Amino acid sequence: MKKILLSSMLIVSVLANAQNKLRINTVPAEPVQHFKKVKAANFRNTGSSLAHKTTNSNGSAWFNQLDFIELINPGVQVISAMHVFPDSAITLGYNSSNTPVNPYVHKVANYMDPSFMAQQTIITDKLATYTLDSIAIGYLYERNTGLANNTADSLIIQVIAENHSLDYTLGGNFPYQDIQFDFAAQELKSTMQVLKRISVGLTYADTCSGGVYKQIKVGTSGIAPQTNSKKIGCVVSFKPGYTYTLTDLLIGDGTNIANKNVFFVLSSEQNGAGTAPTIYGTPSDYTTDMNMSYFLSTDTRYNISTQGWNGYFIPTYAYTDPFPYESHDIGYKLTVAITGVKELEANGFALNQNVPNPFSKESTVNYQLANDANSVVFNVTDITGRVIYSEKVSSDKGSHSVKLGAYASGLYYYSLNVDGKVVSKKMIVE
Repeated sequence: MKKILLSSMLIVSVLANAQNKLRINTVPAEPVQHFKKVKAANFRNTGSSLAHKTTNSNGSAWFNQLDFIELINPGVQVISAMHVFPDSAITLGYNSSNTPVNPYVHKVANYMDPSFMAQQTIITDKLATYTLDSIAIGYLYERNTGLANNTADSLIIQVIAENHSLDYTLGGNFPYQDIQFDFAAQELKSTMQVLKRISVGLTYADTCSGGVYKQIKVGTSGIAPQTNSKKIGCVVSFKPGYTYTLTDLLIGDGTNIANKNVFFVLSSEQNGAGTAPTIYGTPSDYTTDMNMSYFLSTDTRYNISTQGWNGYFIPTYAYTDPFPYESHDIGYKLTVAITGVKELEANGFALNQNVPNPFSKESTVNYQLANDANSVVFNVTDITGRVIYSEKVSSDKGSHSVKLGAYASGLYYYSLNVDGKVVSKKMIVE
């Protein structure tokens, strides 16, 4: 499926609007290597995913598009701050004509394609199975309501799975996977699989006075392992803990004093100020680089877009230069645990440990088949040997997963029977 790049007329109108609003952004653009203090030399020692590599390996690594770009093109990209606010019923700031400007970025998001990313060696192709351990978001946060923790602001993070029915191409050059938005519910559409929802409370200790760079890092335990190196993403929203009106102010200046707390997600312009981004994969090829950032604009948040974006987040590459928010500073810590290599070689199949373990509500078991099988049966038994669950599962060659539901607390055994050969493992339900 294809979604055409924004028309030249829309590009002009959007950018004129964006440039007008960008004047009230008081955070200057900075080189990423200065702002984040990225140690690209350390990343280079691990090699680049642009080179051909043949095997995945055990381990953990952070994946971040900004760090990847800094590795392959150091010292060029610049970082800016993108405001995030739930609606337009407040004043963002004042432009050079002292005219009030309303917020126009209501949610930000990105998808991360791990098999293409550099500065790591654990995922080298599209066949890896990984778990998501943590998410990190580079941000700026200012509390204009005072020094005390007198408002319960929070950051909402929704971890989302890939959905190939939403694969598109911008102008035939930038492959991406879109994110659907339900205007009526003011939430992601039901077609978007939300793997986990996380609420992070923001306090005065989280502020970034003086432009200090900070990251919010949050664990993401309980998400089922992603097979075949699937993309994974997240949607980020700021939830103010205060009431506000149209005349309240988020970003102040010498004349207008801000009185409400404001949150920014950091983003970079990949090739420096006033330039277009670069695609590092193959245009229209969804098996190559599909790292992409997005935001929910006022037009789509209020369902008034006249350019076909209603119901969708807008990928930042849809804006031409000089758009400074091309890649958001959102990182993912992934772990690869290839636990069944010897089993796979010896038996022709491998059964992994369930994740998480112990668990209370649900867990996932991955298994791999070296070749197609005639019969594959997954069983769960209690400590007396009584079968409490049995299922015929996929017998096709490759990686597969089985979902485990809630059981009574205790010790259990699960097993995989492949054409008469059986492997068993223990699991604990809390």
